[in-house]
Amino acid sequence: MEAFGRLVERHQDHIYNAVYHLVGSEQDAEDIAQDVFMRAYSHLNGFQGRARFSTWLYGIMLNAVRSHWRRAGPRRTVSLEGAGDETRADPPATGDGPVRRAVRREHVDAVRGAIAELEEEWREIIVLRDIRGLSYEELAETLDLPAGTVKSRLHRARAALRDKLEPLMGGVGEGL
Repeated sequence: MEAFGRLVERHQDHIYNAVYHLVGSEQDAEDIAQDVFMRAYSHLNGFQGRARFSTWLYGIMLNAVRSHWRRAGPRRTVSLEGAGDETRADPPATGDGPVRRAVRREHVDAVRGAIAELEEEWREIIVLRDIRGLSYEELAETLDLPAGTVKSRLHRARAALRDKLEPLMGGVGEGL
């Protein structure tokens, strides 16, 4: 139990942040993250050590998020309510003046909004790769997809995100 508690401490912010970026609600993210760790604990004997623990945990997280989406009914856009608040998901930038912080906040909000409008499978892959930093191998294992499919899906997701950001940011999304 103590060892599992340390695993929770080590991974809870990563799981919460990924869930928050996928569902857009702090309350839902907290509930889903808690559910992820309850599921992980009850299925701990299913972890066979072939993959990293974090990869296994992200798989559980995706299943919990997908269950949430199914219960929520038809696909909704993620709410950006509270997106301007300081949350665990968005550490403050240091060394920036107030104007630069305001511009950065606008860009963060625009990117969050564009991610929220993506198809769910594209939102998942963008969040896991570009926000959470999973490797292609970890993505393939987490999503149970071949590496080539992961790369092509990520390419399509980034293109869709770039298309959504273009009118909002006037070319800022070109580096995506």
